[in-house]
Amino acid sequence: MMSEIVIPSGTAGRAKQLQSKTTESVDLASLEELIGFNIHILDLLMYQLFYERFPKRAITPGVFSTLLAIKANPGVRQGALADALLIQRSNMTILVNQLARKGYVKRRRSKGDNRGVVLSLAEPGERALRQVQAEMAAHERLLRSGLTAKEQRTLIALLRKSARHLRATPRRNGNGAVKPA
Repeated sequence: MMSEIVIPSGTAGRAKQLQSKTTESVDLASLEELIGFNIHILDLLMYQLFYERFPKRAITPGVFSTLLAIKANPGVRQGALADALLIQRSNMTILVNQLARKGYVKRRRSKGDNRGVVLSLAEPGERALRQVQAEMAAHERLLRSGLTAKEQRTLIALLRKSARHLRATPRRNGNGAVKPA
């Protein structure tokens, strides 16, 4: 049995709210034309379904993604992983500390950069992934179930294209100044 990993309170709470409310007739036609709104609703539904499938909260989507990314990239720098997964570096440090305490991840100093940390998956992390692999595959099948194989490929391609474009778009900080890339 996997050890419990803490879930950010807002995420599980929002998914629970979706489950507990009854739906009245509300006109959302103008919102349903917005890409962001549709992605937001889909995200909330995916989290709701995820937490129904994994009620013990032994693993979260973020933990699963992080472990899978480390497995696919042994020796990845912690900062590069944070950037790739769009996790603030301070939050990635907290997550990696938690995963290291559970024995899921091994850390070591980067060669040539004493400040850098590189990550690899430890055997308990491998085991944790194996334990949830079938359930995660079933979850993914459910998410894809309303689409044909061609629609699934098209959706993935469009989401990836949009994400690539948005990653390359200059960002602004809270003061409106463009952040350095």
